[in-house]
Amino acid sequence: MNKQKNGFLGLLVLLILFGCERDDICIETVTESPDLILLMLDFENPQNRKTPSGFSIRPIGIEKSLPKTPSDSLALPLKIQENNIQFEFITNQGSENENIDTLQINYQRFDTFINTACGYRSNFILDTPPALILNPGSNWIKGITVLKDTISDETRAHLGILH
Repeated sequence: MNKQKNGFLGLLVLLILFGCERDDICIETVTESPDLILLMLDFENPQNRKTPSGFSIRPIGIEKSLPKTPSDSLALPLKIQENNIQFEFITNQGSENENIDTLQINYQRFDTFINTACGYRSNFILDTPPALILNPGSNWIKGITVLKDTISDETRAHLGILH
């Protein structure tokens, strides 16, 4: 009886150790969904990156924190349950010349199956128009240009904000 018990335990250990398939493990580098990469560009010379003075961004309706000191290149999260997201783009923050432009970014989501361990990964395609300024008036954002309409990685910028 002891030999049967030991044989059964040995077989069980072998099944546990070698029973996993290659796709049962999700690699840490696989992200749930890519961020939107924005470039802050000079309106008069769109080839030049330019960070506005006293610049910050506040997300509307999401918990994820954004960089405290934004630069001319930003990674912004997108909502996977909705087809748009809103941010307040603030220039001259804290001064009497503070100017807030509320920007809504519009997109469609499509999911790609990675494997059984990782499940699905959300990717996005920017709508036409890709973004709207929701508070018309004395806007400091002068235009928006699409640099890459498919958001499936974070290797290239997707939108350019002209100011």
